[in-house]
Amino acid sequence: MGDITILDALIISIIGFAIVFVVLIILMGVIYLMGLAADKGHVITDKLPKFGNPFKKKKEEGSANEEESAPAPLAPGTCGELTLVRTEDRDAAMIMAIVADTLGTPLNQLRFISIRRVDDAEVK
Repeated sequence: MGDITILDALIISIIGFAIVFVVLIILMGVIYLMGLAADKGHVITDKLPKFGNPFKKKKEEGSANEEESAPAPLAPGTCGELTLVRTEDRDAAMIMAIVADTLGTPLNQLRFISIRRVDDAEVK
């Protein structure tokens, strides 16, 4: 009763591998079908206009040309450009936040023209 020959072990392992591969192929097919359903989702939403169409991009006439030609509008409270001299963006942002907190003034009300890193040798 517990004697398994090499041939029996080989057959059992081949059956096990076959089951794993069949399940993987089925999963691949399910994922492929889900991808097709996602790509064809607009067909369903076009037939049901009361729910809207989340797949359709809303475009205003001429908006593509205007976006490419005109620069993006500045955020409220911005005061032009900032020149960084030997300073990383992260360090400059931290300096600006510390200055705004120390002064008790909102950051958008301050104007920074340039931020320059000063080494110890330059200070002496």
